Amino acid sequence: MKNRLRRLFVSYRDYLLIVAPVASMLMLGALLNLSERFSDFTSRHENWQLDEVVPAFFLAGLIYMVLLVCRTRGLRHELRRRRRAESEATQLARHDWLTGLVNRRTLVDHLAARVASAAQGTEISVFMLDLDRFKPVNDTYGHEGGDAVLVKVASRLKLLAGMGGLVARIGGDEFACVLEHPAGSPVPVETAQAILAAVAKPIQLRGGLAEVSASVGLVTCAPGASDAEEMLRAADFAMYRAKRSGRSSYCVFAAEIEAEMGERAQLELDMHAGIHRGEFVPYFQPIVALASGDLIGFEALARWRHPTRGLVAPDLFIPIAEDAGMIQDLGFSVLRRACADARMWPQHLTLSVNISPLQLNDPWLPQRILQVLCSTGFAPARLIVEITETRLVQDIEAARAILVSLRNAGIQIALDDFGTGYASLKHLRELQFNRIKIDRAFIQDMRAGDNGKIVRAILNLSEGLGLPVTAEGIESSESAAMLAGLGCEYGQGFLYSRAVEPEEALEIARAAHYLGHGAGAPVPIGLHQVRRATP
Repeated sequence: MKNRLRRLFVSYRDYLLIVAPVASMLMLGALLNLSERFSDFTSRHENWQLDEVVPAFFLAGLIYMVLLVCRTRGLRHELRRRRRAESEATQLARHDWLTGLVNRRTLVDHLAARVASAAQGTEISVFMLDLDRFKPVNDTYGHEGGDAVLVKVASRLKLLAGMGGLVARIGGDEFACVLEHPAGSPVPVETAQAILAAVAKPIQLRGGLAEVSASVGLVTCAPGASDAEEMLRAADFAMYRAKRSGRSSYCVFAAEIEAEMGERAQLELDMHAGIHRGEFVPYFQPIVALASGDLIGFEALARWRHPTRGLVAPDLFIPIAEDAGMIQDLGFSVLRRACADARMWPQHLTLSVNISPLQLNDPWLPQRILQVLCSTGFAPARLIVEITETRLVQDIEAARAILVSLRNAGIQIALDDFGTGYASLKHLRELQFNRIKIDRAFIQDMRAGDNGKIVRAILNLSEGLGLPVTAEGIESSESAAMLAGLGCEYGQGFLYSRAVEPEEALEIARAAHYLGHGAGAPVPIGLHQVRRATP
């Protein structure tokens, strides 16, 4: 209504520019008797035809004035529209359109000004945070629900920062916060803890409650001690350290973190080249039948033969591959070589492979695995795909579709690290796993605390469901005997063998087959005899 009145006023003002001069001329003419004088003048000069020419000039002037006013109105409107567009462009260039927070460019400018002008006795703290478990929210509630979560998190952060702080959305689900506070005060740590608590509060969406957490990186410096870009980079390093340490935590930047991140960046570059050069290879750990010690298969474990670092363990390179988006290429490279190696084993031996939780994001995973099996000639019935519990809870329907496709192809499915995640009995029943693997953490400390009770409960559960169980991390004869007595069918660990190179695994497999079948025996010989028979 207000805008309509304003437009009406502007229109009357423009019309007044036309009416006022005309009315003034008419009033002036009436006061000076111009009409009578003009009539007398024209009658004395009839040959000039002024009675026709003058009104024509007057009408032309009036028309020109009307056109001028209309053009002025158009220019004024165009100027307002252009100013509004420039204002909106400036707003978008310096602010996030969804949350209304400033963006990275504005944050850098603000932080640079703060660092340059902060008073003595104060410090500047930068908090960089990334939301954990945000993708499942997007998958469950759609992008509309994800946007609602981002807006809510932004409002909570603004409330925490207060009038003196600045909150920015860096991009995606990353945010940053800048605070100025007295030097040596506990404000930075307290704020980091408050951020974790604020983000962790459930968010009400149209379809239910959404829960996310945050990983926070923190860096603090005195005025003039660093520039804005360096502080943001340091906070980013600390944030990634917090994310790798278990998520829903914060990390304070230290010099060694920067060195570590530089090392990590170099490893990432080496991994890109190493995948194409075939530096990632499978090592194989034997899996045995606990009651007899017979060899029944191997688990393929990825190793990196780095040209200068030597053999690199998966604990170091798997997280980097997942973060850098290389896990698909790495995983299928190792799977292809493992299947090619396992094809040389006796036909009764199985091959177990781990699938990264991120690989389960690929709806074409079953087709890609079958393509590898076809290209290597390895039988699907001999392949066991191991999946961790965590991924099942993140997206149960997507996991179900993938598992059904794999099972229909004849591939067996094992639930890995059972007991450490969140899989429920419902998931075990609905997803129809072929076997269960007990995590090594329970096996290595079976005699301590409640681990023994947990192992017994898992074995009783698996017996009721008709699922065979493999125990990981068996390192002593006592643990093996106890597990066999409790009804655990299979096991693996250093008691039997470490993970060995493909050539040694082939020797073990052939020796077991030769020794076990030389006298017509229908089953492979015990692994301890194989190890003695293998040079």
